Amino acid sequence: MIQNLRNCYKKYEDRFSPKGIEVSTYHTPVNFEEAMQCPIHRWLAYKEGFSPSFVKEFILKYSNSVDDVVFDPYGGVGTTVLSANELNRYSISLDVSPLGNFASEVKNASYNEEDLAILKSTLHQFSILEDFDGSDKYAISPTVVGYFAPITYVSIIKVKNFIEALNNSKVHNIFLLSLISLLESVSTHKKNGNGVKRKIHEPFPMTFTDLRELLVKKIKVIISDIEGKTFISKNTIVRGSCLSFYILPKKADIIITSPPYANCFDYSKVYLVELWMSGFFKTKEDQRQFREKSMISHVHYQWKRHSKITIPVIDEVIVPLLQSKKLWSNRIPQMIAGYFYDLYTCLKNLTNNINDGAILGLVVGNPTYAGVVVATDMILADIATTLGYTCLGIQIYRRVVPSSQQTKLIEPEDQKYVRESLVVLQWKKK
Repeated sequence: MIQNLRNCYKKYEDRFSPKGIEVSTYHTPVNFEEAMQCPIHRWLAYKEGFSPSFVKEFILKYSNSVDDVVFDPYGGVGTTVLSANELNRYSISLDVSPLGNFASEVKNASYNEEDLAILKSTLHQFSILEDFDGSDKYAISPTVVGYFAPITYVSIIKVKNFIEALNNSKVHNIFLLSLISLLESVSTHKKNGNGVKRKIHEPFPMTFTDLRELLVKKIKVIISDIEGKTFISKNTIVRGSCLSFYILPKKADIIITSPPYANCFDYSKVYLVELWMSGFFKTKEDQRQFREKSMISHVHYQWKRHSKITIPVIDEVIVPLLQSKKLWSNRIPQMIAGYFYDLYTCLKNLTNNINDGAILGLVVGNPTYAGVVVATDMILADIATTLGYTCLGIQIYRRVVPSSQQTKLIEPEDQKYVRESLVVLQWKKK
């Protein structure tokens, strides 16, 4: 069966001619590391995010006019729309994550002198507070509460209560985003793979004064970024899913995005602390609904939606091959199938919202299960052509270094497919 898959991949290579680096590396221009050094982008760390310079380079390469509309259907924390704004393009973000949408709205909001004055005044009032009401009225998941030292958790609640008492929505949102951005640093746990794990060196318990000082420092950075802003915000943040029918306020000309990878990461678990402590999750039902509307990319939830389409390489080659392997979860073949059905749906829904000649750039990663490399980049390009897109090329940005366990299982001739790539498509109506 593995030879059948190799034959499929050889045909794809002949059609799409993927090009790029030939050595394994941990560095990639499409990750979020650079963003944490950039004003406004750095307000919230988001390891699944883009490099702002990568987004700008793509826009400048394919956009010939400031009138072009830029769209990101997996908007994340707003890196695409913010980067487009910096280039004077109107931009639209769509995402299913309440945390991502909130961060996008805060980072991409317009702040005038009056807003800044109120923010500075509020920050001063906060900076001299010795204590605040610690009444816990939030019914936060006990699991999340357990990720903080008791003193630290009480301090967070006091800060939350202060924030909730703020009347100005822009000031409230900046304070809340700042608190969210600090949660992992003061927690006894850190993000790790598909969830969190206990830190080897736990932070000292945080008193209210300790947490207050961290928050003041963070907000001062935000103030400096706002004061240094040189562009006018031109964007729309849409809360929803690209997997459901939607109509954008304007059709797009440039689409730059990165769908979740089929790496079994459940983002409702990875960002569990932030989603609960921010108030975006109030019940387990909130988490279930978030999962249901999200991309099929992990095995920790069974989605109710089912595809009626057939993708031959998935249904006839990859799924049977995976089913023949010893996998850590027997849901993986079903997950992989659902993942590509969702990619199909995303591309199909896009056709109602883009202009003729629109250029799409999709950053994707090729996962590996039991030594089977799923070449998402080439399969995506093939799916796109069945919908009427033209593949302009596949740019390989890095060769990924798998785990030692996976490396042992991957045959040498298949290792070249373990990579992260940019798939460039163009849309023209028939």
